[in-house]
Amino acid sequence: MAILAGRVALLLVATVLAAGCGCREPAPISGSRMDTEAIVREHQRLRELTLRRFARASFLSPQPDADAGIPLWMTPLLVHEYAPDAAVDPCGAKFGAVVIDATGRATVDCDRPTVYFSTAEIMIGSQALQQLTFWWFYPPRERGQPICGRGFRMTLGDGGYAVVWEPLSSNSRNSPERIFYVSKPVEQAAAKQYGEPLAGRRYAVEPPLEEDLEVVVSRIVGDGPQPMGPIVYLDARSAITTLICRCEPSQADAFPHSSHYVLQRIDAWQDLFGDATAPPILRLPPAHASPAGRLRLPDRL
Repeated sequence: MAILAGRVALLLVATVLAAGCGCREPAPISGSRMDTEAIVREHQRLRELTLRRFARASFLSPQPDADAGIPLWMTPLLVHEYAPDAAVDPCGAKFGAVVIDATGRATVDCDRPTVYFSTAEIMIGSQALQQLTFWWFYPPRERGQPICGRGFRMTLGDGGYAVVWEPLSSNSRNSPERIFYVSKPVEQAAAKQYGEPLAGRRYAVEPPLEEDLEVVVSRIVGDGPQPMGPIVYLDARSAITTLICRCEPSQADAFPHSSHYVLQRIDAWQDLFGDATAPPILRLPPAHASPAGRLRLPDRL
């Protein structure tokens, strides 16, 4: 019980620390008792967040002539919420290419909106599966803050369809919380193999709460008619609120602005910085990681 309480406390404190980044994370867990009930409430809040609608948003897709080695339909479509007082362009949509200035500081050139991606092979059970990881970067909101990264890992099943998504941010090292999205066929297969969701859980694919408090499946994502990348919704603070299938209904009422981004492949984080050393203040999580051991995945994906 002492170990469990310690893990709950760590998760709560880490959530509060994450809110200090220039690109702010969702609000910390509410409630005065540091117990599993607080974690369950926070998980429910995260699930409710995925249903948010945007009144106005920008829409960004890859340049139609992009040739980065993967089909364009596997790339993300980015929907950025307009800030309530934004007259033309939402501040949150201004992401760009990473540039290292003369002082070695990482900056962002917003005139070149860029999404970086890398690929890797990961193991889930006996299966070797492909994982695509996408990143994009925003300038700091406040002077002295580092640039802010957003992205996600997308694991593909043996049929080429995405089966698990994991949102990422440059704050991820500050928090042990792991948020996942899972495809509908995977959740159905998990329910068939393992039965009903466990106590305190919403979905069958989620692990026992007492064994992995940090893990939550925020949403089950629909399966499209062919393999495709998701639509990623980001609020006015540039925080990811949800990922959905391109086949699912839009969660934005109007798109006053649409544009394209550059798709750029990188093999390692060092590719972002060229000959310069990665700034120590820019703390990025591993580009690739297997969801195996964190979710109750079915035997075959």
